[in-house]
Amino acid sequence: MTADEPPSDSLTLWEKLSLTWLVPLFAARCIKCLLFQSNPSLHWRQNLALAHLKVRRTTYPAKYLHLQARRVLTGKAIEAYIAKHPNIAHTTVSVPLPPSSASDIEIKNVPEPVLHFLTPVNGQDDVGGSENNKTTLLYFHGGGYVNPLRAMGHMPFILSMHKACKAKQTIILEYALAPEHPYPAQLMQAVATLRYLLTDMSLSPSDIILGGDSAGGQLVGALLAHLAKPSPYAPAVQQWREGEDAFKAAVFISPWAFMQRPGDLFEADEKWDYLTPKQCGRYQDLWDAKVDEVWANLCGFSADDDRDAQDEVWGRVFGRDGRRAMVGKTLVTVGTAEVLLDSCRRFGRECVGGETVVVDRDTDLEKEVKGREVVTVECVGEAHVQPALDAALGYEEGVMMRVMLAWLGGV
Repeated sequence: MTADEPPSDSLTLWEKLSLTWLVPLFAARCIKCLLFQSNPSLHWRQNLALAHLKVRRTTYPAKYLHLQARRVLTGKAIEAYIAKHPNIAHTTVSVPLPPSSASDIEIKNVPEPVLHFLTPVNGQDDVGGSENNKTTLLYFHGGGYVNPLRAMGHMPFILSMHKACKAKQTIILEYALAPEHPYPAQLMQAVATLRYLLTDMSLSPSDIILGGDSAGGQLVGALLAHLAKPSPYAPAVQQWREGEDAFKAAVFISPWAFMQRPGDLFEADEKWDYLTPKQCGRYQDLWDAKVDEVWANLCGFSADDDRDAQDEVWGRVFGRDGRRAMVGKTLVTVGTAEVLLDSCRRFGRECVGGETVVVDRDTDLEKEVKGREVVTVECVGEAHVQPALDAALGYEEGVMMRVMLAWLGGV
């Protein structure tokens, strides 16, 4: 089996036995990576995490890695984390899925999305300020739409964002995974989620901060694009009043904004990142998105007519030509060691707009980042979704992590 083939449901006996000899190889490669391929811009703890991920991906078969990632799905991962942290209240809600908006399009077997509500308790819920505070962080996790949420990294990272923006509650969308549920299942579930928040929960868009990493960042963009130009896969959100409503903020963390086409190249050096172009291509194959649709391919269009349509969508989302933006404030973050660096730059420049700032460990974030309305921040030397890796280690001095928390503190 090649790395690009979708894995089967379980390992054969021979496949299990063949893994045993890979253990010493894995250890040897980790040592070599730490000694000769460490990123000089990163702390040794960050390099340790990156070495583990890079060597693990190059040593073990894709089928094994897929099954390991699927051992604990998103819901169970959140429940297990909450069980160890009793100071966080946790409830779940299943949201009805509305029909597609086009009668000739039938998407079968898309499950109802599950929303996980997180609220710190035991005196910690007062970070939200006054009783009138309704700030809600709606978060979409990454994983190429193939892997579930990783509690070790995602949960402390998301909860740090919750604290920084003084949210009353955080909602994590447990969306369906590919290849069992390919595109546009996740967009349909995100639209249903927003409808639920605006109707059943009576939230205002100005109460909501959208956030997502990697594929989750793509889903934030897809949802915004759907509001600007409704897709055929879900009904328009009738509660959304264009020109009047605006989300409080949107945060794109290393967003997967560009879908590859034949001949597309990654210009960034993949030496320092654990994510590879080959892995991105595999995720895209399993997700099976339509690369000519803006709800899948946020910034991948090259033909003039495609680009005009793309510019129209993002002009409406981010408020160009005298329009009111659909988002009050916007942050895009990317590490300069990422294979997605160029696509994130393109998304920030061509779709979001605003300023671009390059920061490192010595940058005064209060001066360069906090308070900026619309900004793309390039974090020197950091890898894909670096804050999740740092959170898993309990490392609080990562550049992208500090950027995120400083910026959210000014929202």
